[in-house]
Amino acid sequence: MALAVSGLLLNGCATNKSDTSVVPEDHIQANSLPAWTTQPPQRSGMAYGIGSMEIYGNPTQAVQRAGELARADLVSQLKVTVSGQNTNDTTEFRLNGESSRVQQTLSQVVKSQIPKAELDEVAIVKTYVDDKYAYALAELDRVAAAARIKQQISDVEVKLNAMAATPLANGSRLEQLQQRLPALSEFAMRAQLADQYALISPERRRPALNAGLAAYRDAILNALKELQVHLVLLDDGARIMRGGLIEALTTQGLRLNDSADADLTFEVSAQLDTREQEGNQYVFANSRVILRDDQGKVISTFSKQAKGVSGIKQLALQKASEKVADLLADELAQSLVTRLR
Repeated sequence: MALAVSGLLLNGCATNKSDTSVVPEDHIQANSLPAWTTQPPQRSGMAYGIGSMEIYGNPTQAVQRAGELARADLVSQLKVTVSGQNTNDTTEFRLNGESSRVQQTLSQVVKSQIPKAELDEVAIVKTYVDDKYAYALAELDRVAAAARIKQQISDVEVKLNAMAATPLANGSRLEQLQQRLPALSEFAMRAQLADQYALISPERRRPALNAGLAAYRDAILNALKELQVHLVLLDDGARIMRGGLIEALTTQGLRLNDSADADLTFEVSAQLDTREQEGNQYVFANSRVILRDDQGKVISTFSKQAKGVSGIKQLALQKASEKVADLLADELAQSLVTRLR
């Protein structure tokens, strides 16, 4: 998966001057365009981007905007030369090449909580202003940036190795998983840094995760997969959806356990509202869910509506049940990351 430009926060803004200035002193003015405004320099180990902006009143603002465009152009030039196989933001959360809905949601939640990687080495090295346009040239020392990122990857791996070497405390499956969950944030950070390294390094490849850490990551995902969930249906509406809920949750990779000694318990109630319109059957499931841990403690509660639509009432009910199951899986992943750590 290719990196989005927005995933890189590029530091080093162009020079700021007062809005009252006409042309900043450090901006070059001449009668002819410098060569770099149309053809970037060619230097080994360096990357360049060019930005231009029409001047509307304030040259300083135009120069700043040209600098932003130059940075974006630099990154886009790098992206063109990166093979899609080198960047895959779901790699760190797949088990045997597969990813359940809980794993996918867990991946999204974890990634949303890590800071965006910054490309500190990008600098605006030249600007030019004429009567109509402002130009800026962005420069990146790819060798220096790659060395910094590689060191950051090494630092993350040191943390992960320390986590992997820490013995698991005695406790339930859920408690042992809780001990390991913080490592997922470090794996996500490493994945982001590896993607950035592939973007700028001369070899254009992500540094491979070593076998020991790959095994540690897989052990965490296996522990997640082994969690047992008890589904308790509290009213007639929930019981009507029982078959659809069980099928959908099983498809999502959850292990259902009918006994009370499961790791987690979902208590589900639902009010069903069935309507017919223009030959279609609509089933609205107004569901309320309570998630409890293995000690019976409430972890989270939520109330949401799920909708199923089909020409056949039973299929509409099935689709509504699947939507409720999606809500349960997403809430489980969210709770694992934000409430069980």
